[in-house]
Amino acid sequence: MASYSAARLVMFSLFIVIINFSFFSFPVNAASESFSFVEFNIAFVLGLSLPVLLMVFIIKPRPAIKKRLPLLLTIALLGLLFSLNYSAQSYVYTSVIFSGLIFQIISYWSSNYHFADKALNFSLVLKNLLFVALFCLFILLLWSSIVSTSVAWLILAGVQIILTLSYFWLSRNASHEVNVRSMTLFFINVAFAVGIYFWLDGYLSLNLLVAISVITYLLAIANGCWHLVTTLIARENAHVGLSNIPPIQVSYDPTTNLPNYRYALSFFEHSIATNVAARYAVIIFKPTNFQQVNGVLGHHNSDILLLQLAYCLQRSIVSNTELLNFSTQDAPVRLARLQGLNFLLVMDMSQSKHSEDVIIEQLCKELALAVPGPMSFKSFSSFFKLAFGVAFVGQDSHNVSEVIACAEDALLQAEKEHKLVSFFNQELAIFNQQQLHKMEQLKHAIQHDSLQWRLQPQVKVQNKRLIGFEMQVSWQRKDDELLNQTEMMVIAEQSGDAFALSRQIVDQAFKALVVLKGLGLSTQVAIKLTGNSLVEPDLVDYIEQQSVINDLDCEQLLVEVQEAILLMASPQAKASIDQLKSLRVKIAIDQFSGSYEALRYIRRMAISGIKIDCSSLAKAAAGSSDKAIINALITLTRKMDLPLIGTNINVLAIEEMFMAMGGELGQGQRYSAGISQEELPSWLTAWQKQYPAISN
Repeated sequence: MASYSAARLVMFSLFIVIINFSFFSFPVNAASESFSFVEFNIAFVLGLSLPVLLMVFIIKPRPAIKKRLPLLLTIALLGLLFSLNYSAQSYVYTSVIFSGLIFQIISYWSSNYHFADKALNFSLVLKNLLFVALFCLFILLLWSSIVSTSVAWLILAGVQIILTLSYFWLSRNASHEVNVRSMTLFFINVAFAVGIYFWLDGYLSLNLLVAISVITYLLAIANGCWHLVTTLIARENAHVGLSNIPPIQVSYDPTTNLPNYRYALSFFEHSIATNVAARYAVIIFKPTNFQQVNGVLGHHNSDILLLQLAYCLQRSIVSNTELLNFSTQDAPVRLARLQGLNFLLVMDMSQSKHSEDVIIEQLCKELALAVPGPMSFKSFSSFFKLAFGVAFVGQDSHNVSEVIACAEDALLQAEKEHKLVSFFNQELAIFNQQQLHKMEQLKHAIQHDSLQWRLQPQVKVQNKRLIGFEMQVSWQRKDDELLNQTEMMVIAEQSGDAFALSRQIVDQAFKALVVLKGLGLSTQVAIKLTGNSLVEPDLVDYIEQQSVINDLDCEQLLVEVQEAILLMASPQAKASIDQLKSLRVKIAIDQFSGSYEALRYIRRMAISGIKIDCSSLAKAAAGSSDKAIINALITLTRKMDLPLIGTNINVLAIEEMFMAMGGELGQGQRYSAGISQEELPSWLTAWQKQYPAISN
């Protein structure tokens, strides 16, 4: 409690000094033949400022108060007093410049705290430039005599007051204590600006100006000492509170010997409750490629590498005092283990001088560089990569569990975008809520069969003879957003409805085959399946069941599988494809790239065809790489006697370019944007009239 007692003594002493000044600093008591009122105040400021500045400079660790601000304020006030002491009239410009410097310093000080929303913090460089530019403009106005001195002062004070009020408005979500301190300094400064203006217009005497200047200085210093004392008290309370945590509460993760999730959570909550002046940033990180290690070594052996990784990272940050110490023992522990592969860091940003984002990104880079590489176990070695997610207490949430969840969402975003660091923001939260809403709506649409189904024809591009159709599905949401099949499949896989959607696609394909059979047209219908639904063991049985119910041959069904799914070499996917082929279901590769691995796969398995995207031909110039790749794939498949269907042939120019390359089969809006089953009979009649070469 020594720091608390010292803080109370500092505040009491400063209060006594202000009271004494109030009684003895005015001219009736202070002026004498050899010691003027201004000289008395110069001595008073020197006597007061030295111990206060000494206190600010010697306290360790450094408080949130900036050392340069009280020092500059003291120098500016002394400069003003010396100017007034010689001759206020002769040195009016010097006095006004020092007054402007005092006004600017206090304005800067009143907006110099880090607020709850890091997105609203002014860039330090931009903020400094604004203050310097405004002060330079003020000096220019004085020097050029474009306007009077009082008008120049009004311009400086008015613009600065607007800037400061704007900053307060943007930072209105700061803590109550920070807001009170900032507004107190602001009103002190406004009173000082009014006093200077009245002095310039001759309504205020020199002695009253000196008194107002010194009182403004005293109140500003007292405000800074208030901040200093509250910081010291908070540190003392935090130290006492954390030292009283019962040792029985401490529990460690058996794999990494770090504090586990339950203890870290309770410790963090206790730190927030006992250190109200702190501004905590929660940093969650994980090794992104550790799952591969588990697959090769197994969990038991990979835990050894995880222990080695945790030890190296903990050692690299053990001396960083801005990070929360999870240990009550002598040796600091800055790292905690959460569920899975996630680790927790907590950083107090209240002491930072620079941008929070920059400081956190620098810490993350240091941790990434601290990862030993390659990490080895017996003959196995691997390089680990880290990804970080960041959220802030008070900005993203006041609940510790929710802040950690926000940081984990940001971590997922960093992994998705292959970034080192991702900061949680409200846009990400809104996006996540929108995705959850889409999942719920899609589940409801699948259950109530309210999706839109269309058939897109596949034709021979030369004579427009029909060779088949592709079943396509879209979803018109209530807010008029239309999602195509690819977007729907992504949402369905996230919500666990991929298999239910695939079953409906199969149902609609067989219904279309029944309609086509009734119209005397025996042709294939193609469907797209997601990777998750393809590995469902019940899917093949369901296709076989539908073929029996509808009395149709499975040979008329073509399943389009993305190349990426095939190249994953999943045993379940291969087994499903083999079972589909045993039912005589045709298999085609969608989004074929022509890569070496894809060609090897074609040689190993009997493929009924491939599909390539021709949309890039619309903007392809002569000799372009896109055109050359498509041309090469067409030539390759013709030599392999493998049917190739060009997709997204939407305009005549693409069709002509595709045919010039030797393409034979195509589909796209050039032939039809999509046909419902009800429109199929009339569409076929019109198609036969337009292209008589159609045949079965």
